[in-house]
Amino acid sequence: MQDELDAHGVRIVALSKDSVADVNFHHDRDGASLGQVTLLADPELAVIRTYGVEHHKAIEFSTGRFQLLGVPLALVPSVKTMAIPTTVLVDEQGIVRWIDQSEDYRLRSDNDLVLGAVRDVFPPG
Repeated sequence: MQDELDAHGVRIVALSKDSVADVNFHHDRDGASLGQVTLLADPELAVIRTYGVEHHKAIEFSTGRFQLLGVPLALVPSVKTMAIPTTVLVDEQGIVRWIDQSEDYRLRSDNDLVLGAVRDVFPPG
């Protein structure tokens, strides 16, 4: 896929709500498999909110305040804010040319779908 993206002059930038330390960890751990992907951290969700891709439906559990002999007695559910998996093609002028967004935070855009959009939006250069 990288060869075709290169032929169209497309760079991949991945944005997550992870901290800078977490992004660096992933880059160090997965660097070779990431290829030419630029990883960016957005822990305050500033860019994620700007693009309107904030997700409020994920549930996480944390330990409650009540403990017995130092052992938490309950797990407290809360809503976890994260980015909705979204693929956005942006041109050189910063104009959004194509968007694919999943309803399921576990799913990412299909490679063939993205490559088809790249071919439509960006002629090979």
